[in-house]
Amino acid sequence: MSTVASAMDVAEIPEDLDAADPEQASGSGRGEMERRGVLGRRAQAMDPWLFFAAIALSALGLVMVYSAGSWLGHEIYGDWAFFLRRQAIFLAVGIGLMVVISRIDYRVLRRFAPHLTFAAMGMLLMVLFAGQEVNGARRWIRLGSFGLQPSELAKLALAIFLAATLARQGERIRKFKSGFLPVMIMASLTMLLVLMEKDLGTTILLGSLTLIMLFVAGTRFSYVAAAVMLAAPLIWQQIVGVAYRRGRLEDFLSGDSYQVHQALIAIGSGGTWGLGLGNGRQKLGFLPENHTDFILATIGEELGLVGIAVVLGLVSLLVWRGIMIARCAGDRFGTYLAIGLSSLFGLQAVVNIAVVLEVIPAKGITLPFLSYGGSSLLASLAAVGILLSISRNAAPWRVSDQRGRRRLRRIKQEPVAQPRNARRPADPLPA
Repeated sequence: MSTVASAMDVAEIPEDLDAADPEQASGSGRGEMERRGVLGRRAQAMDPWLFFAAIALSALGLVMVYSAGSWLGHEIYGDWAFFLRRQAIFLAVGIGLMVVISRIDYRVLRRFAPHLTFAAMGMLLMVLFAGQEVNGARRWIRLGSFGLQPSELAKLALAIFLAATLARQGERIRKFKSGFLPVMIMASLTMLLVLMEKDLGTTILLGSLTLIMLFVAGTRFSYVAAAVMLAAPLIWQQIVGVAYRRGRLEDFLSGDSYQVHQALIAIGSGGTWGLGLGNGRQKLGFLPENHTDFILATIGEELGLVGIAVVLGLVSLLVWRGIMIARCAGDRFGTYLAIGLSSLFGLQAVVNIAVVLEVIPAKGITLPFLSYGGSSLLASLAAVGILLSISRNAAPWRVSDQRGRRRLRRIKQEPVAQPRNARRPADPLPA
């Protein structure tokens, strides 16, 4: 318990220079902030290429959700535009959310990282008892006619918590007991709740995110390797010990996966230029989940290899700009957060594409911005909004300061420290 408490304390108490309000800084801290250009700087324009990649992927996803889901929507709901209408609502709300978040100081997230983490864990617990069961798994909370998937929000919450914790740890992250272990315990709690939803794919995704951010923050490679070796037999047990996962693995090894075969037929039928938008045939009841996890197959069938190349190019642009934003961030929290969110986009895309191309067994991982689903789209656009906020590199807000009122009052009362080599003022001349 003391280790877990230390992890939460790490997230709550930021570095003075990274989280301080410019107006409240004093002494050497203020001088350091002036040297780093924090005081008096103007916000930069948000990254245009990141914004373009996100909007282009979302627009393409909206078109392809309509094309891929029109037949299914008519067969089940009697409405050709059923999935289009819902996805358009999610997209409109998501773009608004992205714009709002991009104008907010991202350092505010550092202050509320523990609160977001506990809220995400609470929702993950709620879905276990009050969630809607779909295909034998409880992953959604029904809100009227819409469904919320808490695991999508848990990805963002974990990335924010890890960034806040690692930014505070600094060099202590190289120590096992006080640095590496508390972070792994908190991340493992989130992964355990997701695994209880029978979502092994997202659990592995969260574990990969944690290890990537730890490695970037400077933890010892031996710790990361030991964590991978310890997790490998646990993952294997979860695969072979659960009937439907073992069946997926056997189908993959034997090459008898019906869904993947239909996806490969769709991609092969598209050729270089595709059959034309709306002219795909596999969506007519042959390829299950063609508007969600396997939407890339529909893109390959209707837009061909060129369409897949465009998707790969846009996703690569998104991840690349995220990494560039991390390099130019004004503090360590921004750097780690940008790395984490960019890694999420890249990992999800790689896993989804690998499943569709029969490189790995089937997993329920969506293709960011393209697959149908409100929770996934809203979480992805919110993550882009955070990246855009980091790219603006604006001065910190007053609310971002986490040092507490008592400590700020003490700082204000303390005299400004003078450098050792500073010249004393000359004595006044006698009258």
